[in-house]
Amino acid sequence: MGIDMLNKNNLEKLLTLFCRLLGLGSRFLLTFLITKEISLEFQGEYTLVTTTVALLIIFFGFDFYVYSNRLIIKGSLDKIFYLKNSLIFYSFSYILLFPIMWVIYNKITFIDLGSFWVLYFLIIFEHLGQEFFRTYISLRNPVFANILLFIRTGIWAGIIVVNLVFNQGFTISIAEILQLWLLFAFITFVLGVCFYPGITMFFSTQVDFSWIKKGIGVGLTMFLSTICLKTMEYSDRYLITYFLGKVDLGVYALYFQLANLINVMVFTMYISFVYPDIIQAVHEKDLTGINKGMKTIKNKTFLLIGIYAVFSIIFIPFFLNYIGKDELYSNVPIFYILLAGCLLLNLSFSYHYLIVGYENEKQILKATLLACVFNVAANIILIPLMGIYGAAISLLIGNICLFIFKRRYSNNILSQWKKTKLS
Repeated sequence: MGIDMLNKNNLEKLLTLFCRLLGLGSRFLLTFLITKEISLEFQGEYTLVTTTVALLIIFFGFDFYVYSNRLIIKGSLDKIFYLKNSLIFYSFSYILLFPIMWVIYNKITFIDLGSFWVLYFLIIFEHLGQEFFRTYISLRNPVFANILLFIRTGIWAGIIVVNLVFNQGFTISIAEILQLWLLFAFITFVLGVCFYPGITMFFSTQVDFSWIKKGIGVGLTMFLSTICLKTMEYSDRYLITYFLGKVDLGVYALYFQLANLINVMVFTMYISFVYPDIIQAVHEKDLTGINKGMKTIKNKTFLLIGIYAVFSIIFIPFFLNYIGKDELYSNVPIFYILLAGCLLLNLSFSYHYLIVGYENEKQILKATLLACVFNVAANIILIPLMGIYGAAISLLIGNICLFIFKRRYSNNILSQWKKTKLS
């Protein structure tokens, strides 16, 4: 029985990793081929567009999922109740944010985004796709979650990659990329709904506005935390564009994507499997389970990033030689600075989910806000002085702060819990 369960878990991890790497590989190959076959400037424009879409999705979602998914993990929520009431909240969110979207669309004049409606519905269905991914993880179905993620992020990128490789003279605009992306985001939404547990009871399930109101209160704190975290992750791209230009942004974006590969691998292989267990252990006041989950995240993070760093030393020279862009050769150290930041970011997740489990979101907000302040200040100072190296160092500084503050708050929670238990 134990061996069968172990084999099942390993198979799930392999299938999950396979789906995630397919999607991530397609997106990375797209970044790689845009740089090689089109230009670093187009790569910079593409980065700005995907960054803008990612930031707007945050406003649409309001981090409502933190409240509902935590209840799913704890087993205290009817699954279809969650889906229906969440969709009710999101519907109001999409309507209220429509005028903001309209203003932003008309202010972004330096890139041809194509149709407003394509961008608007892309953000809606991309957001819903993200929510289904998170929900299926909470439902302990990471394989299907990552299948949906592959459809949403990998297939459309793969189509463009195939054309760039095999269709000589192939060209594509930002607007056409957004149209293709929208198509597969919509397909993901349809599949997420069709396979959701208990979907046949959707229309008979009650709408509870008091539950939604409580979720907004929890989500607000985490929403502000996410804004801080995404400011750390993305503000450097806008500042690089402002101070240095799109070519430098293209160089930085390529190395960021290369470093970000390991973030996805760590989350897919271990964190996505472990964090529901940490939240569940907190709910059950199981200190052994908490420590086991946190230790797993830390050990596997060190292992995977260490292996990745060794392999990158061997393969990056071949990779750069194939791309053949002179601007990339002199900036290889940026990758290793970013990789160090990835290490600290992933280590901080061991503390993050403990705090989430204890429903102490204000501590997460404090940690991310302080880290964000240090990061943005460093970006403003260092990018004009050191170029894209300044951006990489600033992101590292932000992740160091994030790790330190989350560790401190997590240790305080555990100390108080132990004292309460002893008394």
